[in-house]
Amino acid sequence: MKAALSAGSMLRGTATTIAFALIVVPILIVVVAAFSPNDYFQFPPPGFSLRWFVEFFGLQTMRDAFVLSIELALASATIATILGTLAALFLARRHGAIAALLQSLFLAPLVFPTLILGVALLLLYKTIGMPVFPGLLLAHCIVGMPYGFRTVLASAQALDPALEEAGQSLGADPLRTLFLVTLPLIWPGVLSGWLFAFIVSFGELNTALFLTGPGVTTLPIEIFSYLQFTGSQLVIAAASSVQIALIVILVAVIERVVGIARITRAR
Repeated sequence: MKAALSAGSMLRGTATTIAFALIVVPILIVVVAAFSPNDYFQFPPPGFSLRWFVEFFGLQTMRDAFVLSIELALASATIATILGTLAALFLARRHGAIAALLQSLFLAPLVFPTLILGVALLLLYKTIGMPVFPGLLLAHCIVGMPYGFRTVLASAQALDPALEEAGQSLGADPLRTLFLVTLPLIWPGVLSGWLFAFIVSFGELNTALFLTGPGVTTLPIEIFSYLQFTGSQLVIAAASSVQIALIVILVAVIERVVGIARITRAR
């Protein structure tokens, strides 16, 4: 019995180590390569240099795409989280076929191929004459909304209804109850949804591939185009490292404010 448990524990440990290595090692290679002084990819690099970061920020197209991606991620994550929160609070204590159908619709972008979503939105936008940036913002909101919806739904379903009823019994109207009772109790779920929506939007490629236009190019699209047609792999490594650094800083700030463990439990 002990031998079987030991073998099972060793197998789980091995599987975890392999999965961790497959995720982390490629990221580390990209980050380390970004500091190479060479003109070509070599791992490990023979020295240390910031030349590729300087070149990345020196390229006007890369710099503009980086700023646009941040603005787009902030706006789309905020809008998606607000809409997802409202939808989750509406459906949290509703049951039946209609409620299940609505939940499935809000979660559909998680399983629906983003390439097909991009093509569908492209055809729709051409039909109605949608400008590029609002259309791209709407697409990122659609992609990010399931994260805000799912995390808030889990938090709202775990919330004791008696707390909201107590607030209303003390004279608070539904709006005051929402802002003074409900949101303070579920805000780790709201913040969790916003964080994941931001990360997804910041790295979104498949949907944006069909919806960007002249002067409106996100960083993933610019990286894709630069690598495919004109540029050095090490500039791309630097651009990817900047993306990783921004996400790490954001996660660290949120960890400082509320704690990642508390946020992930909200899911």
